[in-house]
Amino acid sequence: MIRALFFLAWPMPLLAQTGAVAMFPPEAACFQRSYDAAHLARHPQQQVVAIALTPAEGQTVSTSLVVDITVTLRDRARYIGSAYCEPEALGLSCGMEGDAGAFELGLRDGGALLLTVSALGMSFENDDGFLTLSGTAGDDRAFLMQPVAAADCF
Repeated sequence: MIRALFFLAWPMPLLAQTGAVAMFPPEAACFQRSYDAAHLARHPQQQVVAIALTPAEGQTVSTSLVVDITVTLRDRARYIGSAYCEPEALGLSCGMEGDAGAFELGLRDGGALLLTVSALGMSFENDDGFLTLSGTAGDDRAFLMQPVAAADCF
């Protein structure tokens, strides 16, 4: 388990350090999940084939955590969004930039993070348009992401 992630169970230590340091220590530069063909075959309504959560560039002073989220769809279209996260009793509550929805982050076994899309959904954009993940329907409502070293982040 990544020792710096304990703040999710006890939020107070986050106040003494920046959000980026608490959430993304050197041994975990990002959190990500890629779904294999077998998983996608069992979940035909799932659009997302890969998701990654990384700290936004230049985070050094705030106890808030700003993250970038990248999702890749079955058709290989890639969408990017940003969110601002604040500590809550059982994890982090995050709001997408531009009022584009919200999600929660919670610690799981082995230092993994569970990203749960809120009822507001999560919206992203790329050069071709917009994508919204529903928090109330479909198979893109929760993503269990593992910590990954910088060299392995996509």
